[in-house]
Amino acid sequence: MRLIAGFLHLDGRPADLSRLHAMATAMTEPGLHPRIDVQVDGPVALLTLDFGTAPRGEASRPLDHGLMLAADARLDEPDGISDDAGLATLLAERGAAGLGALAGDFALAAWNRRDRSLLCARDAFGIRPFFFAHRPDDLFVFASLPRGLHASGLLARSIDPDFLVSELLFQFDGPERSLFKGVERLAPGSWLTLTPGGPVRSGRHWSLDTASAGARNIGPVDAAAEMGRLVAGAVRCRLPATGPVAAHLSGGMDSSAIAILTARALRPAGRQLFAYSHAPAAFGEHGFGGDGSYLAPVLQQEPDIDWRPVRTADPAAFVLPIMDKDQLFATDPSHRDSQTFSDAHRRGASVLLSGWGGDEGASYGWRGVLAEALLTGHWRYLATELRALGSPGAAWGALSPVLLPDGVRSFAQRALGRTQPLPGVAELATGLLRPEHLAHRCLAPRAMRGQARQIRLSLLRGHGLTRRAEHWTMLGARYGISVGFPMLDRRLVEFALSLPSALYVREGWSRRVFRDAMAGVLPDPVRWKRTKLDLIVEDPVHVAAQRPLLAERLAHWRQQDAITDVFDLDAVMARLASLPPADVLARTIDTGQGDWAAIDRAGSLTRAFRVMAWLDQHG
Repeated sequence: MRLIAGFLHLDGRPADLSRLHAMATAMTEPGLHPRIDVQVDGPVALLTLDFGTAPRGEASRPLDHGLMLAADARLDEPDGISDDAGLATLLAERGAAGLGALAGDFALAAWNRRDRSLLCARDAFGIRPFFFAHRPDDLFVFASLPRGLHASGLLARSIDPDFLVSELLFQFDGPERSLFKGVERLAPGSWLTLTPGGPVRSGRHWSLDTASAGARNIGPVDAAAEMGRLVAGAVRCRLPATGPVAAHLSGGMDSSAIAILTARALRPAGRQLFAYSHAPAAFGEHGFGGDGSYLAPVLQQEPDIDWRPVRTADPAAFVLPIMDKDQLFATDPSHRDSQTFSDAHRRGASVLLSGWGGDEGASYGWRGVLAEALLTGHWRYLATELRALGSPGAAWGALSPVLLPDGVRSFAQRALGRTQPLPGVAELATGLLRPEHLAHRCLAPRAMRGQARQIRLSLLRGHGLTRRAEHWTMLGARYGISVGFPMLDRRLVEFALSLPSALYVREGWSRRVFRDAMAGVLPDPVRWKRTKLDLIVEDPVHVAAQRPLLAERLAHWRQQDAITDVFDLDAVMARLASLPPADVLARTIDTGQGDWAAIDRAGSLTRAFRVMAWLDQHG
């Protein structure tokens, strides 16, 4: 994997090489020794940190085709462009117009010596991070990690509290904002160019084709065959040439399929797959839900997968962890994600594959599919699927969320004597914040409404999709591990979006295209399972169990303005005190019976305490 950084003095003054070294130091974790590639030409300086197998040390590459390049890229298309030389040739010849031909994951900056322009670009789904700050007529500075920007000495570090609150409430207002004032993200699928003394130009090299959504004329058999081919190809192109590979294995269809296809691709060469499951301690060593139907079939079918459960090692550190400097995520060594990356790095893996993104694209479920059939006059299909659902309650659940306004649906729910949905973590979090942070916000839940075509587009455009992938990529950088998301392969997503919505729900089964595509890959108990395993159900229990520690920390935080300016600590303390004992919450989770509102209250506190821990450590 790689990280990149650099800057351009827009007033033309020469670049100071020492600033690159400060950026490199800030972005390199202790124990890692990347190859450092520096390039300087007048006002511009570029940096690449290569954590792969290249010889260590420092190098400076000559200009190629009049182009200097800093690229963090894994490219699949077009053929022949698989390294920096091919990429430099493409950009030198076609500039931003050539970006649309690239399939893969990338963040790049290219300085064209001939026209004195800097081109920056990011891949379709923003898998590889790219942060920047721009002061017109003065400076443009960029880095894979915000800490690289701040270490340059060219930009002061200042927190944006409005963005912090937005993250807490899961209100991802736009892909360009960041946790720091003056620091932006380059939006997924976009590019920009700058020249000293000239204007900034920007555009998109890729976006979802709205017109193609649901427009493909294809039957279920051919759709499944093509999807199976694309998923297998997306896995293969993300595998390193040598060495073991790591993967998430949650027990769901997406991660299980990725793990099995990876294991099969590695097997002929005798290479190993390390699979990691974030496993609640109560599940035991191989139980996973009592019947073992989530993971056991996968491990029995592919016995050479080296599987390891990853459990919360330190509940106190879980609720009050060491936080990443650049984002609101835990990097505590005992945290589950950190354990996964640390173990994979120790055992020699350079790549970790995840099934993230499947639900939004290739393995889409059922939301809006039957509503779309109703609204578009496909009543025979609708009647068939409603019969397959088997009950009026299931039909109500499939149609009412997308056809009725919230107020009407709530009234109908009460009239029918149905249980009202519990408030979500984001809604509950508002009660923990100071009122001034809520005054300008729309706090109504953003419901997924209408036809499946619009919902599918909305999910794939959702900023949370990119944000989670970006998080894992940034966390992997702490261990020199590249993270790949086969289910977010551009070609696979484009194909999945083009399929008619009705193919996704057939004969009473949601996610039907993917289920059929994975015949011969997924074991039948996994392929035909209707439920998913929640691997974070124990988190509220840890919050309740650590109540004395958390209360003590709240007392200490009352002296910190960075925290009290955002949170109402009296409200936080009251909610913490209202939680039942940890064993009561555990029984509720285990039996499905009890006070689920308390589970949600504890869940909202989990997120709030991590934000407060971040402010304590980095504010």
